[in-house]
Amino acid sequence: MTLKDYTETSTALITLAKQIEDAKRPAYTIGDADVLANFKRIASRTGLTPGQVLAVYMLKHIDAITAALTNPMITQSEELEGRFADALNYVKLAFALLVEQGLADAKGTEGNKGAD
Repeated sequence: MTLKDYTETSTALITLAKQIEDAKRPAYTIGDADVLANFKRIASRTGLTPGQVLAVYMLKHIDAITAALTNPMITQSEELEGRFADALNYVKLAFALLVEQGLADAKGTEGNKGAD
């Protein structure tokens, strides 16, 4: 894949992720201004932490992506593009949760470019 093709693919995925994020947020937050409200609400109902709840939701998409990568012929219940977009959104939400908990610094991320 050329850099141009990769850039177009990456941009399309980020655009789709934003569209999905915006479409799903009202239902997940139930009108709460806190974008992490869903994870906190489910955590209080289940005895899990918000991070554990978020991890379960994210891993559902990661498992589907892993299945597609390791066995491309496997039947998927949702479009793969949506799975990748949702996984991207969950990574962002997980980072936001860690920032809120004081375990990550959103302002300090510039120094980590290229880190593995």
